[in-house]
Amino acid sequence: MSYDMHISLLALLYILITDNIFRPLDSLVLISSLGFYFMYGFLINDFFDMSYDIAAGKKRTIQQLPKMKFIGIILGVVFISALHLLYLGNSLYIAIYIVSYVLATLYSAPPIKFKGRAFSGIIVNGLIEKMLPVLAVFTFFNHFEIDTLVFLIASFSIGIVDIVVHQIYDYESDSQSDVRTFAVNTGIDKTLNLFNNLINPLSGVIMIILLFLIILKVPYAGLIAALVFMIYAGAFLSIYKGKFNRGEKVFPLYMSCLFFLILNAFPPFLAFVLTLKSYPNLVFLIIAVSSQYYIVKSRFKAVKEKVMPHTEIFIDTELQDGT
Repeated sequence: MSYDMHISLLALLYILITDNIFRPLDSLVLISSLGFYFMYGFLINDFFDMSYDIAAGKKRTIQQLPKMKFIGIILGVVFISALHLLYLGNSLYIAIYIVSYVLATLYSAPPIKFKGRAFSGIIVNGLIEKMLPVLAVFTFFNHFEIDTLVFLIASFSIGIVDIVVHQIYDYESDSQSDVRTFAVNTGIDKTLNLFNNLINPLSGVIMIILLFLIILKVPYAGLIAALVFMIYAGAFLSIYKGKFNRGEKVFPLYMSCLFFLILNAFPPFLAFVLTLKSYPNLVFLIIAVSSQYYIVKSRFKAVKEKVMPHTEIFIDTELQDGT
């Protein structure tokens, strides 16, 4: 259910459709292996950031555990990840997976701690949360074409947008904790200027290219895109008329639309297309729909409160009492 999983899941479903592949067990193990990788990323980050989070007043359920039990959970996740790799047995996939694991560790762990190294921090974050997992998926299925490059660039840009937004919201706490993130090092005004005038427009163009690629390759995907665009057009009019509040001030509405379409609308739709091709693929539809639980929950809350949130920001607070 982590938003980091969505672009990887989209890539996997896209390959299964476009390459007409039917490998349900391998694909399920692949999804599970990525899930444990993302789980490790969250855990190791919380482990090394615990003192900073406590000082900044950020509450995490994991903080309530004894340190040795916390370490035991992390080691358990590493062991289970290794079992996945033994089953999959793809050397290139394993190599990318291990590199991702190492970078995910060094992102939070001393002495390197990339997250406190300004520009290199957001680059590494873009790699470990989106681009490298997507590359691993394409590598596993030996799919290396122009669409591979489009997916990789798009996933990296989505990761950059995510981390910069996150750092903008954490600017005050990171400044107080003397964590030299990109936003802290650059300054909040310059970061916002770069975000609005460079990062968002460039990422938006790249995401539109990915959008057109999927529409060209997957039948009827254009209908889903048109439906989402109409929904967001209606939301824009509601905000303009004062019937809906724009709760998210940093993230522009057009980017929210592209994020929702690519990360939240397309994965269940592609899984539905797979199910129509072969009914045993229903398991992918169940996974894709289940992965959107927190998004759906957020949207129902938004409609009830008449506030438009950014699709990713809410996850931090939603997961405080979850996993």
